[in-house]
Amino acid sequence: MNLQHVISRFSLSDSNQTPVLGQGQESAVLVPLLEVNGEASVLICKRSAQLRSHPSQLCFPGGKVELQDTSVITTALRESHEEIALDPQQVNPVGVLPLHTTLTGFRITPVLAVLDDNATWETHSAEVEQVFTLPLSLLAQQRAWQPVQTQLRGKTVIFRGLMTEHGLLWGATAKIVQQLLARVA
Repeated sequence: MNLQHVISRFSLSDSNQTPVLGQGQESAVLVPLLEVNGEASVLICKRSAQLRSHPSQLCFPGGKVELQDTSVITTALRESHEEIALDPQQVNPVGVLPLHTTLTGFRITPVLAVLDDNATWETHSAEVEQVFTLPLSLLAQQRAWQPVQTQLRGKTVIFRGLMTEHGLLWGATAKIVQQLLARVA
């Protein structure tokens, strides 16, 4: 599956959504798409092991909405620049995926974007220890997704996860990937 195929099959919602401040913990992540060796792929980060929150987890670049942000796209672009030095001029937002609310109260708006062919990013920062790409064809292999059990607030919770060479893809990031795949299938 190539990148044009993915974008052409995508029914996007309004990409100029303004963040709703004060209702939960508003945040936005960038879901960066690019073509690697003729195949549609997604750029994913591995958080630093030194972070207090979600150390070493796989994620999309992004974070909390700040007062100066005029939209979720602004938030996703600002956070991606701060975390991995991704130049906003090399990012072409194409819309947003449905809002994802986590069990911990975060409201995440995934911003789908296509990266320019010459886009560059940093692989190491205070927040991110690694940046890599995964082909959508790998992520679409349903048999590769396995149940993952974890504890949350003293209760056992089961999520679907996919083991990659960079670690386990699970939680909110996995849910966002699955939303994307459901839209392009």
